[in-house]
Order: sequence, then C-alpha cells, then structure tokens
Amino acid sequence: MTQGFVFTLLALLLYGVWGFSYKLLSIREIQGEWVVALVMLCSAAISALLAVTRAEPFPLTKIGGNLPWLVLAALSGAVGNILLVKAMAFPGLSSGVVLAITGAYPLVAALLAYFFLGESLTGTQAIGTAAIVFGVGLLMFQRV
Repeated sequence: MTQGFVFTLLALLLYGVWGFSYKLLSIREIQGEWVVALVMLCSAAISALLAVTRAEPFPLTKIGGNLPWLVLAALSGAVGNILLVKAMAFPGLSSGVVLAITGAYPLVAALLAYFFLGESLTGTQAIGTAAIVFGVGLLMFQRV
C-alpha cells in the first residue's frame, strides 16, 4: 500500500467524521454561516500550525499570480459548506443522503479539469462518472 493511498484512506475517514460533526452541530442548533466560519477559522489555525511545525516555506512569491484562484477556492468552499450545513439541518433530509450527494463533488472537479485544463478521461473513468450520476439519481428518488 503506497503512502498516497494511506493518505487517501485517512482523508476518507476524516471527511466522514467532518460530515458527522456538521450533522451533530446542526442537531445542537449550531448551524449556518457561523458554524462554517468557526470551523474554517479552526481549520486555518490547525493548517498554519502544521505548516510551521513542518518548517514548510510560506509561498509568498506564488500568491500574487494565484490570488483569483485562492479567492475562488475560499468563496466556493465557504458557500458550499454553508449550503451543506443548511441541507443537513433541513427536516426530512438524512445526513447520509446529503453527504452522499455532495460527496460526488470530485465528479464536478473532474469535469471542470476535463473541459478547462484538458485532462483526459479514460473509458473506465467515464463509466465511473456515469455510475456516480446514476447513484446520485437513485439517492434523490423517493417513492410517492
């Protein structure tokens, strides 16, 4: 097992805990913009502490040319998290369904990379993408 695969599995586990934590906070009536702001502030502090501890150099010279992309990442992440928290607090939606549907976000990233960065998509990856779309459709289907 490669180190990258171990990191992937740990990220999967931690994203699961992260989603559960948002649901738990919504049950305890801590939701919306403030919970996202608090979580992001704590995340920024933890990330900065880890970078300093590892003596990772601050990419000051690379920020200027990438500022629009940093703003896009921050804006889409913040608004996406706010909408996620609101969806998880919405009556009648289970956290499992909300997280499964929003968990298909790599599909959006892959399609954007395909169209705007020219990244390739193999036949197997295209079938996997179709399976994700089909799976999300199944999750959204409700019997009347």
